[in-house]
Amino acid sequence: MTAPASSRLSPQHRVRWYQSLYLKVFLWFWLAIALAMGIAVATSSWLSDDFIKPANRDNARLLMALIERQPPIVAEGRMLWSQLRPGWNLVAVQIDRISELPHDLEKFADHAADEGVLMYGQSDGWLMLGPVQSGGYLYIGVSRQVWSNFLDDNRRWVVPAVVLVVVTLLCFALVWSLTRPMRRLQEVVRQMADGNFDVTALSQDVSRHDELGVLIAEVATMADATRRLLQSHQQLLRDVSHELRSPLTRLQIALGLARKKDSQGVVAAEHDRIERGVNQVEGLISQILDLARLSQLTAGQLQLEESDLLEEMEHWLLDAELEIEAKKLTLVKQFEPVVPACEWDWVLVERAVDNLIRNAIRYSPDGGQLLASVQQRDGMLMIAIQDQGPGVPDDMLESIFTPFTQVDPARSPGAADTGYGLGLALVSRVTELHGGKVIATNCQPGLRVELQLPVQLPGAPTTMIPDQ
Repeated sequence: MTAPASSRLSPQHRVRWYQSLYLKVFLWFWLAIALAMGIAVATSSWLSDDFIKPANRDNARLLMALIERQPPIVAEGRMLWSQLRPGWNLVAVQIDRISELPHDLEKFADHAADEGVLMYGQSDGWLMLGPVQSGGYLYIGVSRQVWSNFLDDNRRWVVPAVVLVVVTLLCFALVWSLTRPMRRLQEVVRQMADGNFDVTALSQDVSRHDELGVLIAEVATMADATRRLLQSHQQLLRDVSHELRSPLTRLQIALGLARKKDSQGVVAAEHDRIERGVNQVEGLISQILDLARLSQLTAGQLQLEESDLLEEMEHWLLDAELEIEAKKLTLVKQFEPVVPACEWDWVLVERAVDNLIRNAIRYSPDGGQLLASVQQRDGMLMIAIQDQGPGVPDDMLESIFTPFTQVDPARSPGAADTGYGLGLALVSRVTELHGGKVIATNCQPGLRVELQLPVQLPGAPTTMIPDQ
């Protein structure tokens, strides 16, 4: 197993006030807003400056269109502004009465006369274009400053656009610096839920000195502690199981000698009771050791071979024929006619399916029905075993695959069992090693357990086992 990252990490249990994540967020947005306001104040005078410049071709075409299509507003006195409509207006004034124009227009007309060309300018929020002399009148285009005009004037839109881009980039950098480590943390926590306690992906984030760094360091420490606890737990189970094997063997030998000495069968019933107890403990120890071995096994260590699932299912059900007949069960098979050859570790898959079959037989009422099905869907093979027993409480349909989990007979009448809650844990681990999943559902009556396994393990090395 890969050495945990937390053994190399020294988590900080206190965050200094100047390293606080909340302070960083506050300062980041405060600086972004202050920067935007500062640039806006610094450029506001430039943005609102009046200007007069020679008109370009587009300006000239606009003025000609106004002259051709729009009736002019004749300037009489200085009350012109109240007569203007939204958008561009064509203002006409007699050449000898230019002084009756508003001051801004008069100044603009004088400047254009001095330059001798069409001019385009702004004054106090008004745009002016012209003038053109025709028939004793001067024609000037006039419009109130609007956003469309603002964007056309001297490329003044560049400054606010730059401010917007800079603020956006700053905010994006802040969000990225917060969400990226959170995504890594989320992925590691998901791996921990699957039993993988390798947290080396968090090494680059533990150097942070804010709340995120503290949280990530604590998660790494928790992962290391959990890993060591599980390892010690598994080691304890293995050690205790091995230690119990020797006295059990001696007890079985002693029981055999006692049966020989009791040739009259005086205490045969007591011997049978002792033998049942020994067999139960022997079975428990075997299951514990099997589960411990499977916990250490990886998908790359599976002994894969190709075989036909339908043929294997027939063999497994045939092995359980005596138990099925003893309870007078009706076996119903729902197999697809043809399924692809599967590349699995068949020894382990047989153990898993056999556990399901034995469980279904144990919980089925005498004379009931036992259903076994094999279906194919979306590249997966579904192996389902269903009984007509009492089922399990709905809130335990997932937890029954956890080691040593047993259903309380008071919550599910008729579910009393001599098992130890390890059979379905073995089924779950075998399914996980093959890249599949196991699902339990209540069927009213009965429990249906379905194995969903891929036809072939992706990326797993293939070891062809010769026929025995």
